[in-house]
Amino acid sequence: MIEVQRKEIYRYLGYRKIQPTQQIDRMIDACMEQMEKVLEPKHNMVFYPVSFPEKDRIIIGPMHITSKGLYRNLQNCDQVVLMAATIGMGIDRLIRRAEILNMVEAAIYQAAGAAYIEAYCDQINQDLITAQKAKGKTCRPRFSPGYGDFSLSYQTYFRDLLDMPRTVGISLTESLLMIPSKSVTAVIGISSDEKIAEIQGCASCLQADRCMYKEEL
Repeated sequence: MIEVQRKEIYRYLGYRKIQPTQQIDRMIDACMEQMEKVLEPKHNMVFYPVSFPEKDRIIIGPMHITSKGLYRNLQNCDQVVLMAATIGMGIDRLIRRAEILNMVEAAIYQAAGAAYIEAYCDQINQDLITAQKAKGKTCRPRFSPGYGDFSLSYQTYFRDLLDMPRTVGISLTESLLMIPSKSVTAVIGISSDEKIAEIQGCASCLQADRCMYKEEL
């Protein structure tokens, strides 16, 4: 079961420091009830060594990446996990139907879908953190293609290295967006250095100061 905090749905809907009306809350309840019926969470992970040939350059398997943000995120890591996760196509179908019938519901499905996939990724993350902690290691926050200067073009590597169409049912469009839309790919750094676990979440992102969806820091 994926546990989603209501405040996260509010955040994705753009409610910051104001409370939605009772009518909106009732619509959220109804939408979440429909979503729970069609959720199909799946994920896959693979481990790779990571190296840093020079500043702002990272090598992960066949990927040679230039990114200040990812370089900063992965400092002192000697291994990474490549992850792909989705909550399935059912949410996309609900969104498409609502876009024809009720645009407010469509917005709620979009926001709740984003909250569900993030909560699912958090669960996967926590399981990884627990497993690595037992080995005396720590994990960095996940970092996805498209964040900051980590180019979306690396999605094709994730697709191939994780065999995403077969293992989790995720495909890519020509513009490198994922289908189902409520899907996530990410790099998670692993290190023996406990100090790198001190900065987490939005506080670790170079784009946090200009992101409308950021957590309150």
